[in-house]
Amino acid sequence: MSERLYSSPQLTSLFSRLGVVSPAHATSNALCIVASIANLTQIESAHGSELASTMRHVVRERARQVCAADPGVVTMSGEHILFIFDAPSPSEGELYAPRATVLLDRILSTLGDRPIEAANGVAFPVISAIVAPWTDGPFDIVAVGACAATHAQGGHAWRDRYLSDTKVAEMLFNALDEDRLGFEWEPICDANSPGSIQYYEALLCEMDGGVVTRVGSMVPACERLGLVRRLDQWVVESVVDTLRLNRNIRLGCNVSAQSATVDAWWAFIVAALSEEPDIASRLIIEISETVPLCDMDRARDFVELLQSLGCRIALDDVGGDYCSLKALANLGVDIAKIDAAYVRHARKDAAGAERLRQLVGLAKTCAASVVVEGVESDDDAEISRSSGATLLQGYLFSKTTTYDMKPSSRRCLDG
Repeated sequence: MSERLYSSPQLTSLFSRLGVVSPAHATSNALCIVASIANLTQIESAHGSELASTMRHVVRERARQVCAADPGVVTMSGEHILFIFDAPSPSEGELYAPRATVLLDRILSTLGDRPIEAANGVAFPVISAIVAPWTDGPFDIVAVGACAATHAQGGHAWRDRYLSDTKVAEMLFNALDEDRLGFEWEPICDANSPGSIQYYEALLCEMDGGVVTRVGSMVPACERLGLVRRLDQWVVESVVDTLRLNRNIRLGCNVSAQSATVDAWWAFIVAALSEEPDIASRLIIEISETVPLCDMDRARDFVELLQSLGCRIALDDVGGDYCSLKALANLGVDIAKIDAAYVRHARKDAAGAERLRQLVGLAKTCAASVVVEGVESDDDAEISRSSGATLLQGYLFSKTTTYDMKPSSRRCLDG
């Protein structure tokens, strides 16, 4: 990566949130990163203290591997791990942020990429990380480290759901590790010229024995476990790689509402997009509200950061519940995607068609483009056009879908 681009306003903003400071403003040339196992309490509640202890031991050993590859010092306290690396000297200040970005990405992937197995179960560590300010005063690792992302609720019902979700996550991440995950590319078309494809949405699929299956229904389990960040990072990076190979298309991909926050998981992607404005301008990030947006301010911050890089942001399933309308009114997204239920109701009677028209009208006051999802027939397309929709998506346009089951060797899409 080019060091000069790390002075861009977008990256300056991102790194300030992550605690990255120039050595010129630090009291030491040490680069400190605190990583945390955010779900250690959950692991102990679901599996017992033995597996929780095993997780701490394995994560500590993985942390030592990071320092073996990039010499540094590592120590652990509870669920927090402190890394100390040599930072560039003040005369090399431009190299500080790139080095921090690479180390954050390496720590997140090394500590959390693989599940941890023990005699009494399998568990995935949920890892967070931040660059820690280093001063001459006492260092409080607990104060710097992230709080637990979620807390164990206790009870048999909670434990049964947690163990069931873990099995789903294990299947999904095994498919990822074995190169069986890829995408089905669904076109989003101009409402007034349906043959004109505006962009493709990447829908996550698995190829098993020659059969392609969409696996979006598995994502909520990852959200409940706190693991969706890792999956979303892989999806976005894969779509960015596809854009590099296909210079004449625009692509969109879903990320969970849990991922719509500016933190270390986005550092490497933001750094890459800041260097490649052509890629950013052809990337649409779609926020999927399968879980509610709990912090609207942080989500708005996320939207503004990605937009400042040149990306467009879409909000999925608008109208599905009150929270989606609140998000539409507050986030400043570029594209609003109307929940498919509205076009289904519009087929039935005039009242349903009127509700669709009103929702599209509301959405157009908040976003430049409005997509009606679930368009299955020419009648659906006409109803959607009459409602004022600017873009259409659904089975009518995806009967001959393009599959890309090998993200490492993507073939070109027509566009």
